[in-house]
Amino acid sequence: MESILLAEEELRLSALYEYNILDTENEEVYDQLTELVANICDTPIALISIIDENREWFKSRYGLPDCEKPRGWTFCDEINLNEGVFEVKDTLNDDRVAYPPLLKDGTQVIFYAGVPIINAEGYHIATLCVLDRQPAYLRDEQKVQLKILAKQVLYLLELRKSHYVKEKLLRQSILDAKELEKKNKQLEQFVYTVSHDLKAPLITISAFAKTLAKELEASTNEKQKHRFTRIQENTSQMGGLLTDLLELSRVMSQVIKRELLNTELIVNSQLQELKGDDEHINFIVESPLEYIFANKTLLSRCILNVCNYVIQNKSPDNVLNVQVATVDHGSHISLVIVDNGLGIAEEDQERVFCIFEQVEKQKGTGMGLCIVKAAMEKHGGEIKLTSTLGIGSQFELKFPVITV
Repeated sequence: MESILLAEEELRLSALYEYNILDTENEEVYDQLTELVANICDTPIALISIIDENREWFKSRYGLPDCEKPRGWTFCDEINLNEGVFEVKDTLNDDRVAYPPLLKDGTQVIFYAGVPIINAEGYHIATLCVLDRQPAYLRDEQKVQLKILAKQVLYLLELRKSHYVKEKLLRQSILDAKELEKKNKQLEQFVYTVSHDLKAPLITISAFAKTLAKELEASTNEKQKHRFTRIQENTSQMGGLLTDLLELSRVMSQVIKRELLNTELIVNSQLQELKGDDEHINFIVESPLEYIFANKTLLSRCILNVCNYVIQNKSPDNVLNVQVATVDHGSHISLVIVDNGLGIAEEDQERVFCIFEQVEKQKGTGMGLCIVKAAMEKHGGEIKLTSTLGIGSQFELKFPVITV
């Protein structure tokens, strides 16, 4: 039984410490309540008492100079939580009282009445009580008012706890954000260093493989020629991957500068570079395009990467039609790119924006759209994809409208 009581007391103390109330400064709002309680109950002393492991500490005290007393000094520890108002009319003639509490001036506490303050979890957090040096009793209406004011004390304590927890979480979130930013910078630097350092040997491998293939062309069989070709293809693929990694690192680490851009000029410039002389690709620009407040380099890269993705994954049986338009939504401008390509299965539509994720049978390094997503997040915007297999896809780049 004793071990159960000890365990319950440990839980109560743990709940109490969550309020961060012990040893705090005097607060007017609590002091007004104790003064009001003393006046209502017509007693010289009123207390908001909090019991910790070894003492009885007073968050507010009216008519008592001491800020704390040893635990057990009053009857706050003995209150039955289901009793409501615990009242001792005369401590000198009450069998429940062995030794009446002694006040600093040498007089005894003869009258005591208290209401336990119970939190939502059922723990006795504090007590609102009144004391007198002579026998007394509370009328029914005084008891009702004492219980009402005890609820106000609980409300103040819960408000404090809520504020304390909020401040604690805010401080922790700031620390977490700083730590995350630090780790992101370290990761970006690592990616940049590794990618940069690997590019040079790849170029050397590719050059040597090409030279050897040419020098040994007369004496190599078809299988060996195929192997030389595979070496060059794989080094080229890895080189492209490293280039994209470097690009992603730059996008994630840079602080972007934005300006109001002529979207149509940028779109036409990128599309002309992509189309070349390919008669199986049609770009349709729905002129005029809205101006977009963005970073020029990143906007160009977004258009290039999305359209390049579309071209790489076009249907081999049809002419590729790509429509580019803008839509003004008020809060943001959408740059919309629609194609009639192969389309993307619903289960793959999230994956295409993830680093190193490459949908089966699709070409490229699998990082182009990841770079677009990072660039859009830098702008405080987003990229959305809707697609149907065999019909095509729509990429919507949403740029927030910012007043300059």
